[in-house]
Amino acid sequence: MKLPDVILLNGATSVGKSQLTLALQARLPFIRLGLDDFVYHCAPATWFGAPDGFFVPLPREDGVDIVDYGADALKIWRAFHRAVRVSVEQGLGVVVDDAILTRELLDDWLAALDGVDVFFVGVHCTVEELELRTLARRDRMHVVGGAAKGIKRVHAHAVYDLEIDSTATPNSVLAAQIIAAAETRSGPSAFERMRAVASRHGSA
Repeated sequence: MKLPDVILLNGATSVGKSQLTLALQARLPFIRLGLDDFVYHCAPATWFGAPDGFFVPLPREDGVDIVDYGADALKIWRAFHRAVRVSVEQGLGVVVDDAILTRELLDDWLAALDGVDVFFVGVHCTVEELELRTLARRDRMHVVGGAAKGIKRVHAHAVYDLEIDSTATPNSVLAAQIIAAAETRSGPSAFERMRAVASRHGSA
């Protein structure tokens, strides 16, 4: 079976998605469009910490919160999604990484890639490992104790074609697993199944 137009990786920040896209690109003639490059690295510095950009909200009752986004940040996320579609329309295969924070962002992916063949992959790792990876990074806002909430949040609304664990498995092995699963898939894709559910509930 032919490869999909898009391989979309979704997982919490620092789970290892960017390195996994590189491992996939080493095996596939796909371009990479990543959350870091298109969203965080393109946004003006003034957006970070601003209500309309990227910010850490005031703590909720559980005392732990993670990075959220406002109206301006939503615009750049929507542009990110549509850049992937335009790339496919130009005949390019695309491997993408994202941290889909809300149902709103997932629904926009479904809308932007309507009619596009998408293989949707959930990338997981243990909370302990994610905390270590996040603390080791210096390019991202970090909230102590946010790893568990981040994992729960990005996967809350998603249905996947494949789920993988990056805690200890090398990226080369994970990439091979993704490609093999994409090549042997059958039946409606995860995106098609989520659209069908949304349509039945009147939210398509």
